Amino acid sequence: MTLWPSLPFDSEETLLSYADRLAMMHTGRGMGRLLKDFGINVEHFTSGREEAVAAFAEGVGLPFEDIQRTSVRMLPWGGSFRSEPISKGFLSPQVACYCPACLEEDGQRSRHKFRLLWGFRHVVRCDRHNVWLTQIPPTKANNMRMALGDAPMGERVAATSETPAYLSWLRERVHGHGSPNDKWLAKQTIEQVLNASEMLGCVLEHGHKVTPKKLSLPQTEEATDIGFSIYSEGPEAITEALDTIRGTSRAKAVQAGPLAYYGKLFDWLDRRCNKIDPGPIRDLLRDHIVKHSAVEPGTRVLGVEITERRYHTLSSLSEAVGVKRPRLSRLLKKMGEIPADVSEVESGGMVFEAAKTVSLIEAFKTAILLKDVPEYLGASKRQVENLYRRGVLQPLIPRTARGAVRHVVFGREHLDGILKKISELPEMNETEAGNFHPISYACQRGAGCFEDILVDLFEGRVSGFRNRDQFGIGSIFVDVSALVATKKSA
Repeated sequence: MTLWPSLPFDSEETLLSYADRLAMMHTGRGMGRLLKDFGINVEHFTSGREEAVAAFAEGVGLPFEDIQRTSVRMLPWGGSFRSEPISKGFLSPQVACYCPACLEEDGQRSRHKFRLLWGFRHVVRCDRHNVWLTQIPPTKANNMRMALGDAPMGERVAATSETPAYLSWLRERVHGHGSPNDKWLAKQTIEQVLNASEMLGCVLEHGHKVTPKKLSLPQTEEATDIGFSIYSEGPEAITEALDTIRGTSRAKAVQAGPLAYYGKLFDWLDRRCNKIDPGPIRDLLRDHIVKHSAVEPGTRVLGVEITERRYHTLSSLSEAVGVKRPRLSRLLKKMGEIPADVSEVESGGMVFEAAKTVSLIEAFKTAILLKDVPEYLGASKRQVENLYRRGVLQPLIPRTARGAVRHVVFGREHLDGILKKISELPEMNETEAGNFHPISYACQRGAGCFEDILVDLFEGRVSGFRNRDQFGIGSIFVDVSALVATKKSA
């Protein structure tokens, strides 16, 4: 069945607006009359039920897929648009605003179309004419005929600012084919992109305590555009924005929580968007919180329980390693983990990577003093000093840090690593005994500097053996004549 005369279908117009114009053409009455003739339940159709929309498409002789793309499914809690879930108020087929310039182009009132884009909460201007949309008192009208009635059309009010980039993206997403390079945004729903952009922009532009609903429409548009310029670039740009938000927070206390650091952005993701998945912004913020805060294991952050501690405060680190806070603070300064000029109060608000810092502290508690290293490695005092000078032996406290000269200590794990390399050398047998001699003997006979030979040995450039009857560096045997000959040829 095809109605005649036909009314051209406009893919930018809402289904309910088109249905009303078609009904006026054929019946002289509203949409209800035509739907009744088709045997379609009016309430089911206006709420976007698929079976009602399909029946209408069949009745007017238009492809169901085209008709469905202009329909909004409305439910008590929200709805859906093109299979994407939407929250209540994000997109509505009911007329709340319009562009006077567009309606003037439509012609007489019977031809006025309510555009699909005008139903999005984040659209407050016409991106084609760059004029502010005229707001009308709340009604339940779903077409321009009923919404305007006999009221005069609103005047054009030019928007002096540049058209936001997100409006171009939205038009392309709704009426175009989407950018082939837009993989980051293409994986998300329209609402996820626009809501995340709005909240990022609001907090960045108006502070942590902003109330988005109290902003004017132009302010909301500007904030959304600021947020979109960041959000559309992907996770790295979003993380940088989160750095800025956290850095501009006035929260200084150690016990300050995510709400203090991220303001309404955290509040929105934690409590106010539970009905609709907010998208990847929630995971990005959770990762940022865990990375920059000392979150206790078992704590739920944005709906996910944190099972492993990743960061410590000075207090929690003190408790974990069993070192009193004043001594721990001095120790961390020596190790370069806390700047030397930071006050006690400032250091209390810092966080430290748990895996790295705890192992450093534990290593320091069992560290070996420089004077005890020769015995630990089976080396002479001079050999150890040469290895330290060369950088083969790395102290726990960096050599450039304050107090490094007075506190030269080495981690057992580091020293054990050197001993392990020695133990992996092949064991010397009676055949090699005549040609190979202790490494110290080789140095005395002109084979080269001890530390150079040891490094070359560890890196496989020099052959050596291990005497099982001796220990550590003293057990290393090398071919003296071969080393001397190599040195002379060089």
